[in-house]
Amino acid sequence: MRRARLGPGGEPLLWFGVLGAPAAWALTHLAGVELSQASCMEAARGGGWNLHFDAWTIAVFATMAAIAVAAEVAAVLTFRATRDASSAPPRGRIHFLAIIGMTIGPLFLAMILMGGLGAVLLERCQQG
Repeated sequence: MRRARLGPGGEPLLWFGVLGAPAAWALTHLAGVELSQASCMEAARGGGWNLHFDAWTIAVFATMAAIAVAAEVAAVLTFRATRDASSAPPRGRIHFLAIIGMTIGPLFLAMILMGGLGAVLLERCQQG
């Protein structure tokens, strides 16, 4: 069976295009939870890490948003490299996965941006 070639580094580009934005969102979510916990613990105890929550949150969310945008670009490049593919494997499968990457990329980018804005703009350390 002949493997489809996207050029040098094609398969990693494909998988980054499909999994980059979801992974960036997951890391953003975990980092946001940990930053919030550290900030609230610092506020409750009156000392601690001396963490500037807003600056760290903006840095983490901006970095992960840039990774999500890069993943979207990777998905578009893979899509364009396989746009002449038929539905037969393996090029058809690669084309389909590129479409999935292009579809989910903006959704995860929106979740990253909404989470970052919410973390910075909304009040923290509320007991519910």
